[in-house]
Amino acid sequence: MKTTLNLAALAIIGLTFGLSANAQKTVITKAALPVNAQTFLKTHFTGQEPTYILQDKETFSTDYKVQFANNMEVEFDGKGNWEEVDGNHQPIPVTVLPKGIANYVKTNFAGATVTKIDKGTWGYEVDLSNGIELEFNSRGNFLRIDN
Repeated sequence: MKTTLNLAALAIIGLTFGLSANAQKTVITKAALPVNAQTFLKTHFTGQEPTYILQDKETFSTDYKVQFANNMEVEFDGKGNWEEVDGNHQPIPVTVLPKGIANYVKTNFAGATVTKIDKGTWGYEVDLSNGIELEFNSRGNFLRIDN
């Protein structure tokens, strides 16, 4: 019985490493991005050309990462929907923010700028230039300050 469990565990570990070994990162052009991602970049990063764009293909998913000369980064899922905009301590375009989040930050943290926004399944995490991290639900309603 113990031998059977050990063999099963080894098979699972081997399968896991085998699947992750299939990951491929490739530099691509802006034209190779999904249309949603191209539209997002055109709308919020007008006049800025990416320094590089990576396509990260895994066994069951594909992601994209776009980086600009000012070190700002945007990550997209396989359909071209944005998942994260990271200014790397610089303000990100306000137009990226959902209106409720932009209004909340403007009203309650005047003088602070958003330097990163991460969109998850259940909501948004927002980093401000003053070091405060905020959490919002998927509708853009404020939940709490994240410690």
